[in-house]
Amino acid sequence: MAKDFLKSDPIGDMEALINSDFNTVIRKAHASLSTKTYSPVYTGFFASSWKVANSPIQATQKVENFKPWADIAKEGKKIKPTNPKVQKRFPIKRVFDIKKSVYIGNRAKYAKYALEGGKIQYFVQGRLAKIIRDNMKEKKGKLFLLGAPNVDGKGTTGGFGNLAPGIGYSDVL
Repeated sequence: MAKDFLKSDPIGDMEALINSDFNTVIRKAHASLSTKTYSPVYTGFFASSWKVANSPIQATQKVENFKPWADIAKEGKKIKPTNPKVQKRFPIKRVFDIKKSVYIGNRAKYAKYALEGGKIQYFVQGRLAKIIRDNMKEKKGKLFLLGAPNVDGKGTTGGFGNLAPGIGYSDVL
């Protein structure tokens, strides 16, 4: 059923759509970074420590303070760990608004050193661009143009451009 034009909110609908797409991008970026493919993995603590928030993420947490990664790190002092564990420590539990800054960062204290391997740069230059392209698309819709009644209520102020007064719509490409 068609939406009643007088009750419609095309700007609100577009903003809701953009926010939905924005949140999809955030969730997919967070999910991708929390994998062995796009994050360096020794114990799995770094790949498990990605967080999304509206304020900058502070890299203050030491692997030695969190199980099972502390045990894996101890094992890694003798030999290279054979059982790294990647498990999201900070799942996204909220909806973000495109009007506010969003930060995706890592809580691991050694994050700046983990970045040296190039996996994160590869993610930013490749995968992230694809996530944005695939999810932040322009949506085809209807564009409504109308002429409003003039002050005395008789007639309209005219159409839009060369359009006759009244309500009309066309597809937006």
